[in-house]
Amino acid sequence: MLLSQSGVQLFEAVNDDIVEEIRNDDFPFSENRHYNTNSDRGSDSKHLDDLVREFLNKVDKALVKVNNETELKCFVITTKDNYSRLQQVADKPSVYLGYANIDYNNVATHHIAKQSWESVKEQQKQRRTEAISEMQEAVAHGKVLTDLQEIYQAAIDGRGELLIVHHNFSQVVVMKDERTFDIVSDPKTPNATDDITSIISWEVISKKGRVIFTSQDEIKDLGKIVLKTRY
Repeated sequence: MLLSQSGVQLFEAVNDDIVEEIRNDDFPFSENRHYNTNSDRGSDSKHLDDLVREFLNKVDKALVKVNNETELKCFVITTKDNYSRLQQVADKPSVYLGYANIDYNNVATHHIAKQSWESVKEQQKQRRTEAISEMQEAVAHGKVLTDLQEIYQAAIDGRGELLIVHHNFSQVVVMKDERTFDIVSDPKTPNATDDITSIISWEVISKKGRVIFTSQDEIKDLGKIVLKTRY
């Protein structure tokens, strides 16, 4: 989201590329129309601040509406003051991934997409590192599965709390029944499922678990796919 008091635009992005500008009944916003109309209060800083917050509150409600429809989170290009105020009025602060300072001389879409992606990449790396530490701690409590068949069964049973998959790992299987499979090497094998990890990932996510894909080699001490179970 490119946020200033002269207008607000919302974009959908994949990594550092803008896919499209989101246009609906709310976005793009025109300039902040909540300005002081009372000459006696022109120097009243609290009154002026309240007017800005009222504008940002409307922006937030419009953004939350988009989040409810798409489940996409938002990175904001704006000033520190505007982002601070936005967080204070936010109905769902967790929707926001963070912010980067706006450069009013460079608000081209490719520039703001790159700004956002650099910050999001750092956040993702931090989350992956924390997830690996969480998994390593769970080993001592006997809550980690490394056998692919057991991981699959726990995932479909709703026991998967955290799944970590090394990014270069995939496995072809042939399903024997709803709960078991044979591992095969040739994806052209009749009735083969080309990557069971995608199915496992979906089962974990759909049952409110978390899934992390990583290239960080620390996870290989446990295996290329590991699951922390809820119980």
